[in-house]
Amino acid sequence: MGFLKSLSTEVNKSADDSGDVFISTGSVNRNYDVVDCIFALDSHSGGLFTMTDPSKAFDGVKKKLVTKCIELHGDAVIDCEFEYRIALDQGLLGSKQCVEIFAYGTVVRFKD
Repeated sequence: MGFLKSLSTEVNKSADDSGDVFISTGSVNRNYDVVDCIFALDSHSGGLFTMTDPSKAFDGVKKKLVTKCIELHGDAVIDCEFEYRIALDQGLLGSKQCVEIFAYGTVVRFKD
């Protein structure tokens, strides 16, 4: 996989002001129609006195998946895959670490 490494974190549910969207790294035991496949990317780099926080990038990429799902009028994003990469970002005082998280999944609309 080169610089990319697989994240094995299970994402159960994420909520947005527009409604509940279910995010899962597996399938669901419900009848559904496939709407589309989606991709999201988010990153976080530390500031002058702060460290890089991977959980902020992870939360950001989940929010982007939820937003795209809602835009497509979906109920869930299933079979999600999350991968990350540590990159170098140019800062004021030189290079600093940056965590990039990539995610993709299948937007579905429940039949029942």
